[in-house]
Amino acid sequence: MIRPKYEFCDPSEYQGSPDDMEGLPPNLPVIPTFVTHRRQGRIHKYVLEMAQHPIRARMCEFGEKDRRPLDPPPVVRLRVRDSDGEFMHNEDVEIWKFVVSATLWAPTSDHDRSIVINPNTLPGPVPMYQSSSSVISLSEPVKVRNLVGTTVSNAYLLKDENDNVNIFFIFHDLSVRTEGQFRIKFQFAVIPSEDDPRAFVESVAWSSVFEVYSAKTFPGMTDSTELSKAFATQGIKITIRKSSRGRSYHGRFDDNQDDDGDNEDDDDDNDAGPTSPPTPSSGLR
Repeated sequence: MIRPKYEFCDPSEYQGSPDDMEGLPPNLPVIPTFVTHRRQGRIHKYVLEMAQHPIRARMCEFGEKDRRPLDPPPVVRLRVRDSDGEFMHNEDVEIWKFVVSATLWAPTSDHDRSIVINPNTLPGPVPMYQSSSSVISLSEPVKVRNLVGTTVSNAYLLKDENDNVNIFFIFHDLSVRTEGQFRIKFQFAVIPSEDDPRAFVESVAWSSVFEVYSAKTFPGMTDSTELSKAFATQGIKITIRKSSRGRSYHGRFDDNQDDDGDNEDDDDDNDAGPTSPPTPSSGLR
């Protein structure tokens, strides 16, 4: 399969639009905080790790209305050590100032793929013979975000599928414009305060490599995971499916399926929970 060639660019070149309130996560230096463990010596205070990896998605292309979320939604978990280097009980951690940002990278983790040039804005071939009324566009190609959606998550104190309370960051609203293979880089930071106005990346976690398909090759959505189901019962807005409905081996649709691999007349893909995620009030003081 020959994929179209997309032209990616440095995120520092992206200015964004005045109405783009989500923007890109800031490029902060990675300076972790350390504590002293009596046996292991100097170790990281904050440990960010993947709790759920994305597997695949259908590309959402360059329109603004057609959104195709990563499946399953990426989830990262945070563990915090106390001043003695021991892991704290999650219920005792003040989570209100914790945030995690997401950026899109090449599968080799060496090139940022968060920004792409919209191919529809590239100049086309100039005809050999032009009429006197022909106009050539001199406008610059438009750079847009390749990773679309809410790229920053607050912390939530939730139970996992085993009823264990953990600090989670949930990214249920991420889509990718272009097809190909990618990884997501998650960066944890503490919101600055008056006492400490500086912000640093305290910990980093990487997703596994996942595939973004075109509309014709997308194999369909996967079954909802037990972790996603556990979050949905606690009020997090995550689409829950009762069973996977993918395409057949030859790429033909099953009966009553649309081009996403979802049943058009099936309303079981309901958004469990309220219309917006609950306020992460657990851990507040």
